[in-house]
Amino acid sequence: MTLPIDRVPGPPGDSGRVHGRILGALGFFDPAFLDAYFNRFVTTNKVTRDDLSAQADRWLAGLPANFQEEIDGMASGADASMSTTARFLYADIASPTTGETPAFDVISDDEKNTVAGPLCSAMIASPSNHPWVARNCDWLFATLMRGTSAVVHETPGRIPVMAVGIRGDIDVDTGINAERLWIHLHTLLDLGDPPRDRTIISWLFWAREALETCASLDDLERFIETTGRDRGVIAVACDGKTHEAAVFECTKASHVRHDFDPSLPPLVATNHPQAKPIDAAREAKARPGSTVGRFCALRTIAKDHPPEHGPDDFIDVLADEGVEMRTPEHLRTIYSSVVNPSTGEVWFASGSAKGRPAASTGRWGKVGFRF
Repeated sequence: MTLPIDRVPGPPGDSGRVHGRILGALGFFDPAFLDAYFNRFVTTNKVTRDDLSAQADRWLAGLPANFQEEIDGMASGADASMSTTARFLYADIASPTTGETPAFDVISDDEKNTVAGPLCSAMIASPSNHPWVARNCDWLFATLMRGTSAVVHETPGRIPVMAVGIRGDIDVDTGINAERLWIHLHTLLDLGDPPRDRTIISWLFWAREALETCASLDDLERFIETTGRDRGVIAVACDGKTHEAAVFECTKASHVRHDFDPSLPPLVATNHPQAKPIDAAREAKARPGSTVGRFCALRTIAKDHPPEHGPDDFIDVLADEGVEMRTPEHLRTIYSSVVNPSTGEVWFASGSAKGRPAASTGRWGKVGFRF
């Protein structure tokens, strides 16, 4: 597989226009495509068109000014309105309309996380004297109507970043910067309020801001401490320069850091706090594809069959039937990636808009860009 690479250099407005022209040429802002795309999420997320628009406008208004400027540029480049562009970027994370879902105290942790955002799996292991990171992004496969790509952001005065994921996104769920700092995010359930004593950044733009301003894990931890998030997240990070890696479990206001130790079994993450125990009884009750089920599958692989070679052994982990998201009605492993941060090399596979999961059925290939 050859992953398309969209290079969008320049200040936010200019880079947005470049990106908007690329997306416009692909037909992403044609009325027929937008109507079909929005219809998938209106149905899946149980929102009305009006509610989707209102949520997207509120989200846009709360973003930092530089990202609003980039979205404005994207709208201009695509010859679309700001409101339409915001809906295009926001549709998959629209929250269900009030009254359409059960109260939070009677639904499962996975269903709560589905409301909050993607359910994901990851492993950090060190088969060759430095860490590798593998991740599955498990989310609504309707997003793959847009396909996947890499986007290279080269903003003046900031660290260049390459993100991989859904084509057209300007936020970052999975990415690496020119300092060889890798970050990808999982959601982490947090029903509390964001802090009031610091800047709050919407979670995926929070990851992009981190990659554009941080060169090390310590930089990242300082960033985590001085910013708030609108959702709980697990940040899986690795510094290819120092061979350090860690999992940061971040609520909206606080965090816990778990450092990777190459002398121990691989470090694994789903959407489950490391400190929250899973006993045999809870493991036995876990549903296929659930957060607990995927965590236990990864934990078993880490103990019994840790990766010895990259990237193939890591791909096998991600494609394991207990790890990959294959069966829920709307959810799949939409894309998968394996990275060697020490060299900056990234391997990637995409799922399909018809529901084929990425790790086991997608065509794997190396991303053809390095800083």
